[in-house]
Amino acid sequence: MSVYAIPAALAFAINLTLCLIVFFDNPRGVVNRVFTLLILSFVAWNAGEMIMVNSDLQSVALVGVKVIFTGVFLFPVFFLHFSYVFPQKLTRFFDGWRSLILYAGPLALLVPFILLLQVDIGRVVKIGSIFYYVFTFHGPLESQLLALILALIGLGYFTWGVVNFIVSYRQTKVARQRLQILYLLVGIISMFVIGLFLHVMNYFFHLGYSFFFVASLYSLLISFFFALAIVKYRLVDIHFIIRGGILYSLLSGLVLVIYVLFIKNVCDILASKLETTSLLVEATMVLVLVFLLRPLERKVEEFIDRFFYRERYIFRLKFFEFTRTLLNLLDLQTLLGATVNFLSQALLLDRVGIWILEGDSDDYRLLSQKGFPRERYFSTDSPFVTYLKKSERAVELETVKNFRTLRAEVGEMINTGLSLVLPLEWEEGLLGFIMVGEKKDGKNFTIMEIEALEALAPAVAMAISRARLYQDLKKKDWQMMQSEKLVALGEMAASFVHGIRNPLGIILGSAETLKKGVAHPVQSEMVQFIGEESERINRMLTNFLEFAKPNPPVFQEVDLKDVLNRTLDWISIPARKQRVEVQREYPGEKVLIPVDPEQIREALVNLEMNALEAMPKGGTLRIVLNQKDNQDVTIRLSDTGAGIPPGLESKIFDPFFTTKEGGTGLGLSIVHSVVKNHGGTISVASNDGEGTTFTLNLPYPRAVMGCFGPIGPVKNSRGQGAGCGES
Repeated sequence: MSVYAIPAALAFAINLTLCLIVFFDNPRGVVNRVFTLLILSFVAWNAGEMIMVNSDLQSVALVGVKVIFTGVFLFPVFFLHFSYVFPQKLTRFFDGWRSLILYAGPLALLVPFILLLQVDIGRVVKIGSIFYYVFTFHGPLESQLLALILALIGLGYFTWGVVNFIVSYRQTKVARQRLQILYLLVGIISMFVIGLFLHVMNYFFHLGYSFFFVASLYSLLISFFFALAIVKYRLVDIHFIIRGGILYSLLSGLVLVIYVLFIKNVCDILASKLETTSLLVEATMVLVLVFLLRPLERKVEEFIDRFFYRERYIFRLKFFEFTRTLLNLLDLQTLLGATVNFLSQALLLDRVGIWILEGDSDDYRLLSQKGFPRERYFSTDSPFVTYLKKSERAVELETVKNFRTLRAEVGEMINTGLSLVLPLEWEEGLLGFIMVGEKKDGKNFTIMEIEALEALAPAVAMAISRARLYQDLKKKDWQMMQSEKLVALGEMAASFVHGIRNPLGIILGSAETLKKGVAHPVQSEMVQFIGEESERINRMLTNFLEFAKPNPPVFQEVDLKDVLNRTLDWISIPARKQRVEVQREYPGEKVLIPVDPEQIREALVNLEMNALEAMPKGGTLRIVLNQKDNQDVTIRLSDTGAGIPPGLESKIFDPFFTTKEGGTGLGLSIVHSVVKNHGGTISVASNDGEGTTFTLNLPYPRAVMGCFGPIGPVKNSRGQGAGCGES
């Protein structure tokens, strides 16, 4: 093989390899198939040039020329077809066999043109008598007319394809797809303009064989350009390509200058003195020069980043510094707030929100936000959350809005101005996700910004996991201290309550006696006050004693719908007086679970009364009851009251903590104790001025199924102890 065929051979090998990679990545994909044909047109070009340059006979060289023209004239056809299927189908008209309509005309003209083609083929004697062709057509007039028609069709198809890509660019709102289209348009138009320039230069200045060597190298670069855009359907950042082009252009230019000014002259002198060719010496010296310049590559790259992409350089530096900041944040709320503020400022976002799965809850709740008008929670089994669990990258909502299972949820998100969702995955699974809205300047997210978010997500997820671990350790330490305090408190409470109840009983008895013998209205009213206030003190003492020394729950299988309905009936009168609407969301079937009905009823009434007190001017109390497949139960009570002041959520379950005048601070502590004694958990979510939601998670006692358990005796619906296998 002639040494002058090496550029064409190299281009042929790499282009053919790219064809195989793209095709076998997804053989059934229309995009892969059409793009494979697109690259094959370049393969034909390179193959034809190899045949021509390596041929000894003019007839064989003519075959190579015909192969070249076949690739050149087929390229616009494949390009037009590609514009209809990438990045998404522009129309379904050309699906299936109808795509042959695009090929019929050009192929009908190309076949006779190739058969009739005759061109001048020159031989370059001084470089080994190799063949090359020139654009001088001979033969019948029909052949020349076909060439003209094919050229016009090729130009028309090419223009048509460019218009299609422009239409797709305007229609899509997905940032990644817009950049893919922009990337392709830049490549195609650059290829066309530079190719046209080379042909014009060849026509006027008769560049001859050098023109075709440049063209084969040029086809190789164009193929790389397309391959990077399509393989795996993931576009490499266009700025990265431009930066790489600047980098290697500078280095290549430096090599060329040194070669022309030094290496070439030195090698010519050596060749004349040694009377031998300088090709091997030149190649060796160029390779040495390239290795010597390698250390400069990083320096030049940093210079380009700072000079040409200063904004991009600073942007990446900001994200890196914030990642380091996350390492110092151990409070979860502070961590989430810092993340929201950073993202809103760094990306100029109109809204940012972070949803986190709290404890044993079944919902992802909005724990930190900026710009969201109202709270929304996502169930762990919602279609969108299920999709996020499988996704490893940021999800652009425009790309999934037409998915059948996601259409409703995603449509609502887009209508509220959201555009991107970032999953926060860690060892525990999907800890939560970040939702962001549009940018304030109205621009789309760039690939650089999306990839920066994807790089930040693991750092945020790790910081959340660590903050939770830290909070759990603090909570356990606090619970241990509280347990020790309560043991001492219980011992003191028994004697304290006993000591007070004795004289209190005497006061109550005396008041009842006085009431019978008092005729004066004022005195009678005062005696009544003594009795009522004594009863109130007695109830407070009872609550105090129950909290300090709670009775163990006696489990009985009940329908929680009945329990909830009884509590809501009990508060119905004060609810109506306060114009509070009570909404109930229950499943259709019974919600059976072993609990202590009296204790659960007391806990629910406490929560419901708290909700009414938070809505003195009316509102809505919403009760949601769910039972999972594993029979665990979730009860959610939400009000539209004043909410809990910031910073107090972690204190409301503490004994004796209250914000109400005259309150004992034991109500929510008793609720917490009841739920804990049932093996469950209770959590609270509240925004000041926007209402409060309490979530109770009651596990179905697994030990009950095995007859004996640590959480207390179980009774069946007849009030009898349940034996093994009984219900």
